[in-house]
Amino acid sequence: MFRSSMPKPDIVLFEMIDQQSDADGQAYLDALADLAGQPAPVILIFRISGLINQDHEIRKQAAVWFKQNRDRLTEFAKGFIRVDEGHHHGDEQGHDDHAEHVENTNFARMLPFPVKHAPSLDAAFDMAREWPLNATP
Repeated sequence: MFRSSMPKPDIVLFEMIDQQSDADGQAYLDALADLAGQPAPVILIFRISGLINQDHEIRKQAAVWFKQNRDRLTEFAKGFIRVDEGHHHGDEQGHDDHAEHVENTNFARMLPFPVKHAPSLDAAFDMAREWPLNATP
């Protein structure tokens, strides 16, 4: 399942929980397009939980979206926090994504703002509340 919400005026929450259907993939792409329409920069919290089996084409389209919007990402986002809650891809191995791994991926290095890892959704909200005004990656 994918869902997007705005729990606070400066926070957008994307949640990928368990199996991703074609409709979930399209909802994700639509949520990215909506993100680009934010009137002021927000913190994007990305929560991932359970068996994530997202279609390769959706991942590819999302990557293209991030590349195409890279130069203007700071207009609508000021940071990215990833929350991993025991997700896996069907290989029986869960991810143990610690902050150092999440914050040093190729994806993180490509973004013009900080990427952080939080161990829980509550911790992510705490981190977002304390986000520096002029954070740099």
